[in-house]
Amino acid sequence: MSVFFLFLLATSLGALSTLYWIPEGDLGRGYFQMNALVVLGLLSLAAAVAALHPFHPFGDRPAAGVTALAAALAGSFLYYAAIWQERWRLCRWPLTLALAGCAAALLLAGSHLVPPLTPLPHRGALLAASLLASALLLGWSLIAMLLGHWYLVAPRLTFRHLTVFCWILLGTVLVRLAAVGASLAVAAGVNELVEPHPLRVLTGLGGQGIFFWFRLLWGLAIPLALAVMALQCARQRSNQSATGILYVLVVGAFIGEITGSYLSVTTGVPV
Repeated sequence: MSVFFLFLLATSLGALSTLYWIPEGDLGRGYFQMNALVVLGLLSLAAAVAALHPFHPFGDRPAAGVTALAAALAGSFLYYAAIWQERWRLCRWPLTLALAGCAAALLLAGSHLVPPLTPLPHRGALLAASLLASALLLGWSLIAMLLGHWYLVAPRLTFRHLTVFCWILLGTVLVRLAAVGASLAVAAGVNELVEPHPLRVLTGLGGQGIFFWFRLLWGLAIPLALAVMALQCARQRSNQSATGILYVLVVGAFIGEITGSYLSVTTGVPV
């Protein structure tokens, strides 16, 4: 349940971060309503998990965590209401509230749900970087795919938006690679005599190695190749091909980040 909770918060945060990049008048009310409903659904599931499941996702700071999650939900609902009324200037304020609340809830939950099971220097910074990079990859892959679909609704929409989203998506994959690489580099620098050694626990076949290598392939290598392919299709104004590629990329990103969260929770090494 910890992995599912982190996945819900990370995807919500990443999706919210995509809503600043396109002028609302270019795509109209429907596109932003769709994205707001996606976020509201994810955050509602996260709130239900926190309220109904017998575990404490925010550890010894439940009040701060619940307040952050409530702010994210309230901001998302107010954002949806502002979009419904086409209050384009007003909608950025609740969007920012939702983004800040979701980021705070994710970082608070991560600091509790990813325990220090192995000795790892700079664990807090590595964990924060990993959670935020994961959120960006999850959100941008999902919303880029939905944007590709929107060209069926608005065929005259400029391809500049899809191209920009594919460029940013490629950047998020590279950022996620950098975050995982940083964790591995720090883990490799731990004294070989230390037990349990974080790198051996993570990559060795006697530990979680089979999941780790699967995570690298499906969650990073394949999305990187697909992001480059989707970008080339978008630059050639082939939105149907780009959207099909983005479908597979979303599956890879979701599988990879869920597996990464599982590894982080079970080994204490944020990947």
